[in-house]
Amino acid sequence: MKRITKLATFAVVGFFISIQIVSAQPNTKPPADPRIKDTLDKLGAKYQIISDGDFKLLVETENKRSQVVFIESKTEKLGNLEIRYISSPGYVSKGPFSTEIANKLLQNSGLNKIAAWQLFTKDQTHMAVFTAKIAVNSDPETIKNTMLAVGYGADAIEKELTGKDEL
Repeated sequence: MKRITKLATFAVVGFFISIQIVSAQPNTKPPADPRIKDTLDKLGAKYQIISDGDFKLLVETENKRSQVVFIESKTEKLGNLEIRYISSPGYVSKGPFSTEIANKLLQNSGLNKIAAWQLFTKDQTHMAVFTAKIAVNSDPETIKNTMLAVGYGADAIEKELTGKDEL
């Protein structure tokens, strides 16, 4: 049952994390960024390339818990700085977050060195996603550390707010 719940959650999470709208022909898959593929291969990381070309990884956290982490292939530019997003969902709600939850996420954002919470909404489903923005040319160790920080941070909030291990 937990596996079915996790698979369903991955499907929902994949939908929310995919910010990029691809106007492509049916059955065309956006390319995965070869720079990230090479880095993950060098790190020996196990990953899946999902339909939008992003990378999905499962980070093993504490006490036999795990957390899904996404590394986007699509990048953005700010002047001459090219940035990449590394994200992990931490909390899902049917309807808006309570004031207590929203404040907890905001306070948690201020405590973190590299990532912060973002809100994604689709219909009546709201999702808090822990997101880091790093330079595209970051070295493999930085990417690994950022992935772990994002995964551990999202998992900690999921555990604190729900007590579950579904994301």
